[in-house]
Amino acid sequence: MGKRVVIIASGETERRSLPHLVEHLQAQDIVVTEVRIPPGHRSLNVQMAEKLVKAAWFDKEIDARPDKFVVLVDTNGMSAEDVLSPFQDQLAGRIGPNVTAQLQLAYAQRHLEAWYFADESGLRKYLGGSLGSIDASAPDQIENPKEHLKNLLGETAYTAVISEGIAKALEAQRISQRSPSFQGFLDAVRNGSPTISISQVGRK
Repeated sequence: MGKRVVIIASGETERRSLPHLVEHLQAQDIVVTEVRIPPGHRSLNVQMAEKLVKAAWFDKEIDARPDKFVVLVDTNGMSAEDVLSPFQDQLAGRIGPNVTAQLQLAYAQRHLEAWYFADESGLRKYLGGSLGSIDASAPDQIENPKEHLKNLLGETAYTAVISEGIAKALEAQRISQRSPSFQGFLDAVRNGSPTISISQVGRK
């Protein structure tokens, strides 16, 4: 097996959808083995990220442990620096030296749903209609992408299952061309230059 990556994310939508958005990285010998999320709809803060990283590490036999953790957070309209700063300042120290995996941070600008608008043609095809007045050329600038998506779905409730179906219908390459935050996430997952890196929780 190639490089094993575990993603730490905020909820069920991410758990279901992210594997499809990174599936193409298997061609680069990078495998996302799982996406771990907080239990009971809890928030993803530094303390929760620490627990999820440790659980994913110590749950595994030594030979099956991940090579890398990527912690993905939503900015929710705040600056990426403000949202990621507590993780960058505290997470590596809280996890400690016994977890010998690389640790990197990434963010979705506002929400993961903004990434969906970046593949305009794929999303239109899934929805069976237009995207209205949304500027899909700058998806990271959409102020409330989740609400826009809900409106476009009409009477169909937006659920994690629907999100997964959308993710399956989209092309990651198209998303990365229009969404800097998605490109940064991909860079964090593979061996490129991540948007923000915690350089040492162990080996690189």
